[in-house]
Parts: sequence; structure tokens; C-alpha cells
Amino acid sequence: MSLRHTLAAIAAASAFSIIGAGSALAGNSPAFAVQSAADTYIRGGYSAYERGAFKKAAVFSRRATAKGNKKTRRSIAYANLCAALGQQNQLDAALAACDSAIALNARNWRAYNNRGVVEYRLGQSEKAAADFAAAAQAPKADLARANAALVSGPKLAASE
Repeated sequence: MSLRHTLAAIAAASAFSIIGAGSALAGNSPAFAVQSAADTYIRGGYSAYERGAFKKAAVFSRRATAKGNKKTRRSIAYANLCAALGQQNQLDAALAACDSAIALNARNWRAYNNRGVVEYRLGQSEKAAADFAAAAQAPKADLARANAALVSGPKLAASE
């Protein structure tokens, strides 16, 4: 397949920004959210993540963070890197990537969502709930709202 066809396939896949991420909530744990963008490395990382190739997704995302992209795109790359590292259970590195994403763009709801997933996996449920709540304020952040509800569910049951 030529480079042009490969890039076209990646672009087509990226049009469905978080399809599949919502179905990850079918289990009883919060799900990561990844995003595509107009950068080749970000698109490649997104596509690899969606295929379950988390090591490859991390490689692409790291490349996107090193480029001279504007802050919003680098924030996307770091949030995607957080998700890819989190899927590989590299939780400390994932947390650092999410913190970098938020430092670059405090309005990146996926970064807050992903940091919440990492914190949840680290057993820091109060921090996770706070990050999911912050992420859930954004429009179209249905996954973050579902994660917030999932994390708060046991608390509600325990308080009844």
C-alpha cells in the first residue's frame, strides 16, 4: 500500500475520534479516551491505539510530542500517550504524560479523563473522581461522564 493510501486510511479512521472507547465501558472499569488530529504522528498513534497496538501508539504519540506542534496538538499527543502507557500498565509514566497534556492545555478533557483512569488504577479513587468530574464539564465528553458515574456508583451505594 502506498504512503498516500495509508494516510488516507488513517484519516478515514480518525474521523471517528472516540468510537470504540465508549464500548470499553462495558466492563466495570473506567475507559481511556484518545483523539486524532491533523498531525501525521497523532493520527498514526490514534490508529494504532484503536487497533490495540499500544506500544506502537506510544511511539507515534512520543514523536508527536517532540515535534514543533502548537500546544493544543502537543496536548492531544500527551493525552494519547497517557492512554497508551496506561494500557501497558506503565502508570507512573502515564500520569506524567497526562500532567504534561494538562499543563499545555487545561481545557483538554481527554487528558483529565485519562489521568482519572490512571489514578483509578493506582487506587486513588477520590483524585480519579475529581478528574472525571472536571472532564465531564466539557461538551461531548460522554465517556468522561460515564467514567464519573462508574466511579461514583460504589460511593452512592455505600452511602444509602
